[in-house]
Amino acid sequence: MDENTIIHKLLDVFQYKNEYQLQTSNNQPQDMYVLERIYLNEKVLVKDLSKQYCIPPSTLTGIIDRLEKKKLIERLRTNIDRRAIELVVTPDGKIIVEKHIEEDLLFSKNFFNTLEQNKKENLKELLSELLNSINKESLFSSDNR
Repeated sequence: MDENTIIHKLLDVFQYKNEYQLQTSNNQPQDMYVLERIYLNEKVLVKDLSKQYCIPPSTLTGIIDRLEKKKLIERLRTNIDRRAIELVVTPDGKIIVEKHIEEDLLFSKNFFNTLEQNKKENLKELLSELLNSINKESLFSSDNR
């Protein structure tokens, strides 16, 4: 199988994961990504979330509005700077994220367990090396080897 085919087959597998988790959480992948980031940080300023995860403020505002409407997060004014807005996950949001994390762990386990143990370990090692070495900005450059 050539590299392009491998990439597209992997994308299909991860697209299936996104579609499955959309059904189980009723949240778009991008919304779940933001919800999970807020959960992992416990509380986060909107401006920090935008900068840290490279999400344009206008996109983030729409996501936050949807998550707040579903009562999965709350916006809180900080005591330090009344203009700054902190985001926190609600108890309902926490349940959604924890279920999502459980699904991620199950997906990962089953994804890698399709291989024999030694092949699984080799693949994980190679993928780790690839991901640690990759330069995202160069992925669409025709100047690469």
